[in-house]
Amino acid sequence: MPIPPAGVHVIQRGAFEAWLMPLGARLMQVWWLEAPEGPRPLCLGFEKPTDYLADRMSMGSVCGRYGNRIADAQLMRAGEPFQLSINHPMGHCIHGGANGFGWREWSVSAQSEQSVLFTLHSSDGDQGFPGACDASILYAWSAAGTLTWTAKASVTRPCPVNLIPHPYWNLDGEATVTGHRVWINADQYLPLDQRELPLPLADVSGTPFDFRKPRTIGHDDIAIMDAALRIADSAERGQRDPLPTVAHCEAGGLRLTVQTDRPFVHIYAAAGMAPQRISGAGAGAAAAPRPLGVSHAFGAGLCLETEDWPNGPANDREEVWYGPDRAYHHTAQWTFSRLE
Repeated sequence: MPIPPAGVHVIQRGAFEAWLMPLGARLMQVWWLEAPEGPRPLCLGFEKPTDYLADRMSMGSVCGRYGNRIADAQLMRAGEPFQLSINHPMGHCIHGGANGFGWREWSVSAQSEQSVLFTLHSSDGDQGFPGACDASILYAWSAAGTLTWTAKASVTRPCPVNLIPHPYWNLDGEATVTGHRVWINADQYLPLDQRELPLPLADVSGTPFDFRKPRTIGHDDIAIMDAALRIADSAERGQRDPLPTVAHCEAGGLRLTVQTDRPFVHIYAAAGMAPQRISGAGAGAAAAPRPLGVSHAFGAGLCLETEDWPNGPANDREEVWYGPDRAYHHTAQWTFSRLE
């Protein structure tokens, strides 16, 4: 059995175990305990919690207050401008800013054998966002093989909120996700312009983002696989129980099923992934953190991020704004099952 390092919270049900840590309310690892070769890690990560200080890829973290991009790091509400933290090379705010939620130490407010609840308070003006925000993330094994991620937030002033789970899946333990077979229930996607901002919705037909029929990720897909896909019928769906199934991913004898109440799945095949380093003590030499699972390299993991509109605040998407009279809620569910 894998032994968790100090400071890691473990929840288990049946053949699967999740490791969680307060930095970024992070999903550090999911283990398939009954894999044919022995316990198999299913995410990209590091061996030690302190090594995540080197992370620049949001591995397993909760991105927020507003995940994905906000153009030019600017908000406007009722004629009042808000300058956000600029932390994208092209001048945008991405994943909540330079000190976004993925970099915060969350509090563990409750824990059981099968669940952990993280909470965080973000003050008015944090990273430039208006209003104080209280957020919570619940990880819970809601059934054997089913890990449910529930995000909630309340804000004291009108503010856009988009909390995003950001694990990089690698189901078979191979060096890249080539060979992962993916299906996504999406008939439209958001192409990106030269500044990595979303253009208007376009039909997925004839593009690499058409996963309406299951297809296998190839090596040439990795460099271009970075876009938000709009789930079919999401505008009419709203929140439903049971959650709609939006994606499948299969590899290594295992199927990952993704369910959510959000309108988009952002697929990213880790084209920018590379080994990361932290400064050593004393002479300032660099030390390489050890990966937990597959080595960090081009194409090593596959993100299937459930989310709201990328750049939604700048594109006048009123539905991404929340306030004292409207709380935020986002559920994502990951079910792992053995392929016959």
